[in-house]
Amino acid sequence: MRTGAVIAAAGMSTRMKQFKQMMKIGDMMLTERVIVNFRKCGVRDIVVVTGYRSEELRKSLNNLGVTFLENRNYETTQMLDSAKIGFDFLKGRCDRVFFCPADVALFTEHTVHEELSREEPLIIPVSREKWGHPVLIDAGLLPDILRYEGEGGLKGAFLSMDIVPYLLPVTDEGAMIDADTQTDFERLVRLHDQRLMRAEVRVHLAGKQHFFGQGTATLLRLVDRLGNVRDACEKMGISYSKGWHIIKLAEDELGYRIIERKPGGRNGGTASVSERGRRLLALYEEYVGQIEEFAKKKYDDIFPDADWRRENIM
Repeated sequence: MRTGAVIAAAGMSTRMKQFKQMMKIGDMMLTERVIVNFRKCGVRDIVVVTGYRSEELRKSLNNLGVTFLENRNYETTQMLDSAKIGFDFLKGRCDRVFFCPADVALFTEHTVHEELSREEPLIIPVSREKWGHPVLIDAGLLPDILRYEGEGGLKGAFLSMDIVPYLLPVTDEGAMIDADTQTDFERLVRLHDQRLMRAEVRVHLAGKQHFFGQGTATLLRLVDRLGNVRDACEKMGISYSKGWHIIKLAEDELGYRIIERKPGGRNGGTASVSERGRRLLALYEEYVGQIEEFAKKKYDDIFPDADWRRENIM
């Protein structure tokens, strides 16, 4: 079962009076933390919907292997409209899709795994009767959400459907806090400091040099979906020349083509992922998933006590 994620990062906070999507907690921006949280749980198809200061945000995140879409009407639309842009892109590609605003950045892996373990079509983490994020939506519900034009945003869309959301009880404070005010942001900082130590794993295939990683995998998925390299590069926030450099580096190391080209046309011709390229992508994603699962288990085995990790490891 393939799971994607949509991260809404389009608006400017009128209450914070800052571009909170790029505010940092520790060494990471809020949006980056949401991406990393999903990556650590094995979510591969991640869409970030931008708007305000779109180009700046894309440049700051362009090494994370995500897809960028833009809500050009972010000033006059709601978060639901940004969500719809992402849902429409992932529709037909994923079996389930997470949704999360960019400023709900400290939900735990445990919460995500708990949601993924459930079979209900709509799962919402809840604490003290408050709905949190990320929410997990069965792909079969996306057409109804895309058609919804009523009030109440995404929650209104959920309540309008002939389905009862499964409210998953959690003790995850990070799933409930957004950076809507300075007080909320300070709460996030304190929560981050309590969870400071963590494990991060990045997997590359290497020959003479690194030639295949998460960015390459995302580029292949986008080429396969969009049918040309130029559009795929644009969605990743990288230049056309860099995209071809990534492809050619991989092909030189592998000794075979991972992209089939048909030159010509306004967008530089069409392209598709070769059969061997698809096979390589599938094997890479399977390998990454197993490595991350193993790394998390070993980390929990070796560092079982969060307080001990923070205070006594010096």
